[in-house]
Amino acid sequence: MQPFRVALCQVRAFDIEDAEENLQNILRALDEAGAAGAQLVGLPECAYPAYYLRDANPYARPGVRPFDEVAALLAAKARQYGYWLAAGIAVPHASGRVTNSGLIFGPDGERKGQYDKSFLWHFDNTWFERGTAFPVWDAGFCRFGVLICADGRQPEVARSLAVNGAEVIMDLTAWVSWGREVPELTTTQCEYLMPARAYENGVWVAAADKWGPEAGSIIYAGRSCVIDPAGVTRVCAPSDRDTVVVFDIDPMEAPAGIPRRPALYRRLVEPTASLPVTKLLDEPLVPARENRRVAVVPSPAEFDADAIALAYRELRAQDADIVVFGGMTGPEGWQVGLPEVEAAVKAAGGAAVIAVSTSGCSAHQSVVLVTPEATVEHTATHGRGIQLGETPSPVIPTPAGNVGLLCGDEGFVPEVARVLMLEGADILAWPLFAADDMTERIARARSDENRVYTAVAWPGGAQVIAPTGAPLTISPAGTGVAMAVQVNRALSRWKDMAPGTNALTDRIPEAYEALVR
Repeated sequence: MQPFRVALCQVRAFDIEDAEENLQNILRALDEAGAAGAQLVGLPECAYPAYYLRDANPYARPGVRPFDEVAALLAAKARQYGYWLAAGIAVPHASGRVTNSGLIFGPDGERKGQYDKSFLWHFDNTWFERGTAFPVWDAGFCRFGVLICADGRQPEVARSLAVNGAEVIMDLTAWVSWGREVPELTTTQCEYLMPARAYENGVWVAAADKWGPEAGSIIYAGRSCVIDPAGVTRVCAPSDRDTVVVFDIDPMEAPAGIPRRPALYRRLVEPTASLPVTKLLDEPLVPARENRRVAVVPSPAEFDADAIALAYRELRAQDADIVVFGGMTGPEGWQVGLPEVEAAVKAAGGAAVIAVSTSGCSAHQSVVLVTPEATVEHTATHGRGIQLGETPSPVIPTPAGNVGLLCGDEGFVPEVARVLMLEGADILAWPLFAADDMTERIARARSDENRVYTAVAWPGGAQVIAPTGAPLTISPAGTGVAMAVQVNRALSRWKDMAPGTNALTDRIPEAYEALVR
């Protein structure tokens, strides 16, 4: 990748009845991007003719120009200014409906291809056909791919683009938002999901969003932004005006990536009907009988079986059904201290999760889940500077729900948590061995994208995240205080994100082959 200038055209949302006014505003923004010397330009999701189409054939509506005419105008702007253009637009489909697409034009004005949104959100299903491919374009100065809005909620989409060679992801979006005041409008996507996508894939993310209301019932966040490979938002637009966000992207050394291990991800491409989680979702549950309590404990510095057993008994007396301790250091053979912890769990019931990192010639990290019936140990399969295990992370049934174990860096690898969800995990227990600026955003992403609880603890902090991605409890930084909160496995078995949009059944396993090659 070479240094280059990106421009993100944040334009006001218009109702489809105002398509011509909308078009003129889009063309004005494209002129502004060209005058700024942009080399890569993004237009938001369905910038034309609108996002809320009302029917499956928008180009038949009065006042909406024919698709070919609009595409020619976009091509002319790319050719006039000599930039690459990723334009969010509804594209006619052979079915008689349309696709929610990013249309790609080169600096010569020629169409280079298109990306079609694959994770359709709510009423998207009414008029859009689903895409199933994740192309990447080589602009010379960078290789870029496109995703569209809700695609950011499915980790396979951004991961497929990265595996296919993308260095930059253009997010053409219409972030439906909320806020007490218009300048405060926000959304989970700009708060943590897209920073997580940038960080876990080591790519730049450039998001072009709309602003303002549409159809009197939808309001967009604005906040068009550029996020670097460390997950840091470098520039962000306000929520209440037209603007063209211009940013010079310089190649930067991304944080040390965690090598992928595709052989461990085969669940990602198995048919949904055959997955363990699919069978679980058919099991009847009575929510009022499923209330349990999960506690998280910031790590003590070193593994100390006496201290762990004491803390466990105290939290169990406070009705904690699962206690997740942050990662600790320990000597080789630290497991000889486990009988004391096992005795505490056997006497008090419940379950304890403990992770220990050893150093030296055989440095490795492992996590154990202790229940009255058994102790299950898992050696981390992903990480940096350690010997890796070969067995995928397990899912263990407990009275509080099925617990999936994440050890250290495994939590930063989206495929590991995804496979655990597909295996039927209700709760991700994630002991982490060091604080990381991205921990909360990654934990929220893991919960949100999989619709499971995440209980994460590390030296100095701990959190429990709801299946919606909302923090349920947070240990105040530096206090070392354990925190506990109520969970209910019925919520982790509810995979709907919106009407007609499901985190499990709307995956496209057959499209993810690149992730297991």
